[in-house]
Amino acid sequence: MAKLDAAKFAEYLKARARAKDGYIMCAIGENPRKLNEWYFSGQYKGEQLKKANYWRQHAERVWDCQGLADGYVTDSGEFGRVNVRARNNYASWCSPKGHGTIPAKHRVPGAAVFIHSASAGYITHVGFLVEPVNAKNPEGDWYVVEARGVMYGVVTTKLSARPWNRWGLMTKYFDYDSAGEKPSETLVLGSRLLKNGMEGDDVRALQEALIELGYECGKWGADGDYGDATEMAVRAFQRAAGLQIDGDYGPKTHKALTAALEAARNPNRAGDMVEIDGGQCYVRDAPNTSGVILGVATRGSTWPYAGETAENGWLRIEWSGGTGWVSGKYGRRV
Repeated sequence: MAKLDAAKFAEYLKARARAKDGYIMCAIGENPRKLNEWYFSGQYKGEQLKKANYWRQHAERVWDCQGLADGYVTDSGEFGRVNVRARNNYASWCSPKGHGTIPAKHRVPGAAVFIHSASAGYITHVGFLVEPVNAKNPEGDWYVVEARGVMYGVVTTKLSARPWNRWGLMTKYFDYDSAGEKPSETLVLGSRLLKNGMEGDDVRALQEALIELGYECGKWGADGDYGDATEMAVRAFQRAAGLQIDGDYGPKTHKALTAALEAARNPNRAGDMVEIDGGQCYVRDAPNTSGVILGVATRGSTWPYAGETAENGWLRIEWSGGTGWVSGKYGRRV
């Protein structure tokens, strides 16, 4: 059987996000008005049931996270009905695949990214890359379409904004040739220590970022050559960021530069993230130490703020496809 075009899958996902499709657990793209009552009151209570019924009344189609892929494969008519879990996708659909952030060379339309829950011990959520945030920088951030949960529906988010920690190309059913997978020699900014005398695509990306922030990189601009002018620009940035001034571009400078770019590009989003800066801490399902532990947030990590701060200072964050709480002693909005 012919495999499906991954690039066309990505275009289909963008269309479903624009259509504001809904989320219902175990759905693979059905018309919600044709689903039986179990999908609604059998799975949801309270506010979640209200939202589920909203999707039943207003959404054209409904999906769960893996259902976006299952439904597309099923609709093709090539493989029969497919309905598996996200962890089964990673285990049996994906090759190549791996842990951590998806490498630049595999950032192509239709690639899958997953969230592996430390507390659950398995993959609990999946989303799909659709296009780069900046078309001129496909090695950078990407937009992801995901059926995020009953309270969200099918939405578009950024790769950098969610805790994706597994990835894979779903080659069991999809052909990625037309998606334009990039050669392995592409160097991504932040993947290695940079210093005077080095060259590469990541050096050019660094220079472009510095220039965007107002730092001069010499008369040749972003030429991919880490020369004296680029080192001086890095030193100036390190001084402004309160970092050790050594002229080398390492992990701490990369983190600070990434934050500076985000702030410059989104000046009205201050406070939309929560940084864990007081030490490693538990994420719980309630804003107190009696809440059930959902997982562990490591020191230095950042999580999207879920829009609620308890009276005791605990902060609600987006966590593993849902939300959780961290103590204000360990986290702060940034």
